[in-house]
Amino acid sequence: MDVKDLIEDLRASLTCPICLGYFRDPVTVNCGHSFCKGCLRQCRVGAQETSACPECREDINYDRDLVSNRSLEQLSITTKMLRPHLVQALVGLSTCEKHGEKEKLFCEQDHRLFCDSCSLAPEHKDHQVLPLEKVAAKAKEKLLELLNVLKRKEECLQEAWDHAIRAEARCKKYALHSQHLLKSEYEKMHQFLREEEILQLYNRKQQLRDNMGKYERHKVKLSQDIQRVKRVLLEVEEHVEETPSEMLQGMKGTLDKSEKLLHQEPEVVSEVWAIFPITGLREILLTFFRDITLDPETAHAHLVLSEDLKSVKYTSVPQDVPNNEERFVHLLMVLGAQTFTSGRHYWEVEVGEKTEWEVGICEESISRKWKRSPFLEDVRILAGCRHQNRFFLWNSQDGYFLSSPIYKVGIFLDYERGHIAFYNAMDRFLLCSLPNKAFQKPMRPWFSPCLPDEGITPRSLIICPRSTQ
Repeated sequence: MDVKDLIEDLRASLTCPICLGYFRDPVTVNCGHSFCKGCLRQCRVGAQETSACPECREDINYDRDLVSNRSLEQLSITTKMLRPHLVQALVGLSTCEKHGEKEKLFCEQDHRLFCDSCSLAPEHKDHQVLPLEKVAAKAKEKLLELLNVLKRKEECLQEAWDHAIRAEARCKKYALHSQHLLKSEYEKMHQFLREEEILQLYNRKQQLRDNMGKYERHKVKLSQDIQRVKRVLLEVEEHVEETPSEMLQGMKGTLDKSEKLLHQEPEVVSEVWAIFPITGLREILLTFFRDITLDPETAHAHLVLSEDLKSVKYTSVPQDVPNNEERFVHLLMVLGAQTFTSGRHYWEVEVGEKTEWEVGICEESISRKWKRSPFLEDVRILAGCRHQNRFFLWNSQDGYFLSSPIYKVGIFLDYERGHIAFYNAMDRFLLCSLPNKAFQKPMRPWFSPCLPDEGITPRSLIICPRSTQ
């Protein structure tokens, strides 16, 4: 190995493996490797106490395993100062092995030193050969320029590093702060909903007490009316058994009482339930919103679908449609195009002022050709009906019950739970929830605009787009 290689080996031994420069404030770790103290700390991950050695990946404890190496630092400083002079001395001492002359010239094409005699050789005839001092001065100038550029680059990267460290710290601080804020906000929401639940249950119990009081008073009045009728009945029976003269003399008062009683109609009492919307209910349901469309292959011939397959209405003139296997023949029905075998789903249907309608779900395999209504286990639906300025809802669990008018119905399906629920999508409250029963087959949305009342223009059932209104 020549002297030049030895100098380069010495330089490599005094070079930090991280920054590739001479050691500055070097430290030696427990595995024996040395690094600039600043470079090693830049490799540290956050505020962790331990990290891995950049050379051998052995664990380093930053509080215990960093030992300052003053001898290495001094040797690095000395070598950094001496190396240019040693290299220059080597250049000055080199001689041509062939001619024994000093190698004072430099060939830029071959990138090597040679003497004056070598420069006259034919192979160097067309080469650009310059004095070594001139080439070295130009090279040094380039290196100094590159050195300045690299220093600026290092400063720029160091600024980027410092910025990344600060940004990382801000990110962690923001994450912790935002987690705290989120937790605080959800706690407020939970508290608000708990208080709302307590208030709603209290109001419902109060309504029950009021309705029970109303029925008790009604029962008392009915009991009194029954007793009055019984007394008149007894008088009538007594008059029937009397002699003609006694009967004629006493029956006038009894007839007057009877006439008064017979003209009294029993009072019809119905309970009153105030509606309390549930805060955030529809917003939560909308997270499960599905874009439902109608399947024209299933539509009864008396049903007309819109071009976008979003609405259906009855027509007295049957459509010219093929009698395919999927089409309903007797039931005035159309199914949704979507099939559900898992997951949670929500959609809304505008029923408007229709006098009668049905919405819900059914088994995909439901018979399309039966004349009778489907079995209840095959369908889970909600039906609406307007009759004499009163509005009724029907489901398989509760039968018919009086309701305030409904203009938009929300349907929620949880397939895994076997759960189906219906909502007033405009006033944001639950209409009814059928008992959970596991689904055995794929399910599809069910729609029926029903037969309109005579003389009333048929109205459409409309599947609503997603809306927060």
